Amino acid sequence: MEVNQIMHGDCLQVLRTFPSNTVDSVVTDPPYGLSREPNIREVLEKWLAGEDYTYRGSGFMGKTWDSFVPGPSIWREVYRALKPGGHALVFAGTRTQDLMTISLRLAGFEIRDVIEWLYFNGFPKSLDVSKAFDKRAGAERGKIRYKARPGTSGTFCGHMDSRLWIEESRKKGYHEVDGPEPITDLAKKWDGWGTALKPAHEPIIMARKPLDGTVADNVERFGTGAINVGGCRIGDNKGRFPANCVTTEPDAFFSKYFNVTPPELCKKTPKKDRNSNWRGEIVGQNQHPTVKPTDLMVWLVRLITPSGGIVLDPFAGSGSTCVAARREGFFFIGIEQELEYVEIARKRVGEIGAVSD
Repeated sequence: MEVNQIMHGDCLQVLRTFPSNTVDSVVTDPPYGLSREPNIREVLEKWLAGEDYTYRGSGFMGKTWDSFVPGPSIWREVYRALKPGGHALVFAGTRTQDLMTISLRLAGFEIRDVIEWLYFNGFPKSLDVSKAFDKRAGAERGKIRYKARPGTSGTFCGHMDSRLWIEESRKKGYHEVDGPEPITDLAKKWDGWGTALKPAHEPIIMARKPLDGTVADNVERFGTGAINVGGCRIGDNKGRFPANCVTTEPDAFFSKYFNVTPPELCKKTPKKDRNSNWRGEIVGQNQHPTVKPTDLMVWLVRLITPSGGIVLDPFAGSGSTCVAARREGFFFIGIEQELEYVEIARKRVGEIGAVSD
């Protein structure tokens, strides 16, 4: 099996070509399946029967592959490729982490923990109920036009909905949104009510392929089964024991108890990070919508990968896991079905010939 490569193709089909018990760890950011709520009974009946569930619709990116969480058939192949005791860190959405966890369990994984990645700049995607009543009644609110702050997209404080900005106004440096004052009686009664909270964390499911014998036996034989506590302590190898939380607020009262990460590890990865290779050099425009910060991915691959190990990412996207693996000196294999992202990922990992394991 060749490592240090980004493979183009459907991950299920590609994974079936992998030999068993060869990969040391998995760090991946798969589709969250943030579509309309599925028929859960139908999902579970399919999965329990060993069949794939096909969601009839598209995801938030408008793609069918993004419409639902990966099913047990994919995770079974990941499970097979992992060495006994190998860990998988799987990002998930807050609304669908239960389905992601069930899918992993049905594939044979043990769920060891959930790491919470905290951030503070998520934008609330909440329906304004008051505005919905006015819209239903055909009552048009007045418009508010305002200038964007230099260097920003013109974020307006309060409950203004940025999705209503007019593109032409954006080009001219100002924006328009509906006025805040409700018009109809129902709109006045339900003013201030919405449908969602501001996103401030993403779960990372920590799963493990069952051990072959004791922890000591498994680690001795395969090099897997344990996590790198010493290498992931807060501060240095004499720092605080790493917790199952990563925060971007080093000065908050709770930060000393969590894995304190640099302030750059916010939900929206800085342009320099997303457009850079493993050395930090700019290599081109990365248009992937959900790029994770490289430093965060470095911490994750270091946590579960033994020295000289192979990191697998079956949903490689623009290659953040593979970039992190190369930066840490690990071997890597990325699989991605969108050719546009494959090309970006290959630029980001740099020129490195695939080698046989």
